[in-house]
Amino acid sequence: MTRRNFKKRILATILTTAMAVGMLTGCGSTSSSASGDSGSAEKLNLLMWDGDCSEEVVKDFEKKYGVEVNVTYIEDTNEILSKMINSKQDYDVIDLESAYVKAFKDAGLIEKLDKDSMTNLKYVDQETFMADGSGPIGDEDFTYTVPISGPLYTCVVYNKKTCPKKITSFADLADPAFKDQICSVNATISLYAEALRACGYPIDSTDDKQLAEAQALLKKYKKNVKSFVGASALSQLESGECSVALCWDYNYLCADSEEYWDEFDIVPVTGLGYTQNWSVAETSTRKDLAEKFIDFTYLPEESAKTINEYGGVPIIKRSEIEDLLPDNYYDNPCVTKYTEMWKDNENLCTTDEQISKMDDLYNELMS
Repeated sequence: MTRRNFKKRILATILTTAMAVGMLTGCGSTSSSASGDSGSAEKLNLLMWDGDCSEEVVKDFEKKYGVEVNVTYIEDTNEILSKMINSKQDYDVIDLESAYVKAFKDAGLIEKLDKDSMTNLKYVDQETFMADGSGPIGDEDFTYTVPISGPLYTCVVYNKKTCPKKITSFADLADPAFKDQICSVNATISLYAEALRACGYPIDSTDDKQLAEAQALLKKYKKNVKSFVGASALSQLESGECSVALCWDYNYLCADSEEYWDEFDIVPVTGLGYTQNWSVAETSTRKDLAEKFIDFTYLPEESAKTINEYGGVPIIKRSEIEDLLPDNYYDNPCVTKYTEMWKDNENLCTTDEQISKMDDLYNELMS
């Protein structure tokens, strides 16, 4: 599942999209629903990442409200922009990564939410995941977005038995002892955020001197990387091909097998945390229905269906959802560690300047 393509200059594209989408308001939808039904039922169009909401939840919503839900899955954020411009679909619910919320809000692509009507938010562990001021940059008070699930992380994962040396920082991976031991995502922001942090700088720095130090570290790191991946490092870790990975797969690794709970661990000082967030498209003519769908996903029995299928950190209060999950679910180290890491998470917001500079450095790094 390719979830991170940061190498486009997206902000200019977003502004172009905002104008283009405005001209497309009201275009109809012809895609199929999750249930495969068609006809005169009211339609709701979702644009989202695979794995963020179980198809069972979508079908349950269709049945309860007598509507047809059309789901379009995406593989990177630029695809959201492309589909909003080029598709005949009039999208209603948009699944946004936290780093892009400000850009979409500032471009007028998403609408304010009526959270007073979303009564199922009472089930959410708001103290942990929706505390005042803790929302994505640009929407710190959750006016335009609400989180879909608990946090996700791009971080350093290692095999406890085969990792050649103790890892205390991303900088340790530049040690020759890790030669051909590393599998790494090739996402620009993930690489440079980790390198900047290891050098003692802000993860979103655009300072040329600081970026140069990060680049020097990444050049040493690259010498030890056996393979770069665009999507997942799961197969390399599970097969033993690599003992270390910079990846976003720890939650999937823990969901695959309880044996991996003891076999693998993460380095907490690394990690680029983010959330996926529900939003409503500014052009939607079905805002009330869109908010009903978002609210529906917070019912404990519905949220549990997504967690049971894809794993991850439950956003619903433990007291409300624990009985709907496997008996030992909260022993899952991904749940405990991601939740703890989230308390000190550094929110990231991509900017055009940052993307431009990092793109140039990335091209040099990979040449």
